[in-house]
Amino acid sequence: MTVNPSRKHLVLLGAGRAHLQVLKSLARQGSANMSVTLVAPHPYYIEAGMLPAHVAGDCALEDLRVPLDRLVEASGAAFVPAHVLSLDATGRRVQLSSGDALPYDVLSINVEPAVPREQIEEQMPGARRNALFTHPLENFVQLWPQLQSLAQERALQVAVVGSDVPAIELAMAVAHALAAPHGSRVTLVAGDTPLLADLPALQRRVLARLKSLNITVLQDRCAGMDGRALQLASGATLTCDAPLVAGGAATPAWLRQAGLQASDAGEPVVNERLQSDSHRQIFIVPDGAPLEVGPVLDANLRTAIAGGTFKKAPPESSRLRVVACGDGHAIAVWGPLGLEGREVGHWKDRRDRRQLAALFSA
Repeated sequence: MTVNPSRKHLVLLGAGRAHLQVLKSLARQGSANMSVTLVAPHPYYIEAGMLPAHVAGDCALEDLRVPLDRLVEASGAAFVPAHVLSLDATGRRVQLSSGDALPYDVLSINVEPAVPREQIEEQMPGARRNALFTHPLENFVQLWPQLQSLAQERALQVAVVGSDVPAIELAMAVAHALAAPHGSRVTLVAGDTPLLADLPALQRRVLARLKSLNITVLQDRCAGMDGRALQLASGATLTCDAPLVAGGAATPAWLRQAGLQASDAGEPVVNERLQSDSHRQIFIVPDGAPLEVGPVLDANLRTAIAGGTFKKAPPESSRLRVVACGDGHAIAVWGPLGLEGREVGHWKDRRDRRQLAALFSA
């Protein structure tokens, strides 16, 4: 693709929440002093927070999967449907699966977490061939109906592999969705560490809800799978028709290998302005960052292009934890205080839909 050399070029990698807010700002304020390119694998945004509701049958796919075309067109940005292959931070260039080597003056990264399939295959041999991964979300929502159809024919033994809140929500949503007509059963393979051990108020309510849905929780690690069963680290075997891997998502390899200043764990370090400490023209927003980050990112990208004063990203202050329970119920916990039930589920649904609509409203 061609880039206007007389204007600064802003490249947005990924169609995450913060980037949608940047596009919305461009649609309102314009981009007279820069060219903007959005790069994303698919021309859709999928709201991850609404995925359990979709799996449970409480919302349609079109409720959480929104086309990007109208927002991109209104923003004046160019759209490149491609995966990132590599980032040359020194040469300020991004190599894409489309064949483009895309130059940039300022780069912003707000991508979906990647599943390191080779690493997961080493930990769980057979996973690449036999498991359904929740990431990329676009692939998961395309394949999920096949599992639903199979459950209409016979009872399935489903195992969800993961221990964080998204894995717990998925297990409960799957249990609700596949219970009828044949009584499919769900097991949550949650690893060695007790589930939600650092959140005791949430742990108590979640464990009770899992029990009420007849979901078995195994504090064991998956050590392999062959399409008929999971091999567990304890030496036990778990019969399994359909393993769903809901954990293991991480920073994409191309970003970890870009030569940016990184933590001991290999994660790129960003400052309070969302910039890479070593490459100040690169901004990084983690997937799932709070909505308050979007306007800060937008302002700082404009400052990086045209000059001015940078803003600080707000600290993550909310202690509210909300867990969807897969049947219209939800659990909300604030410190030691908690509520649960359909009223909480309705509140979560209204909040999620309102926030999603706001991202795409004029």
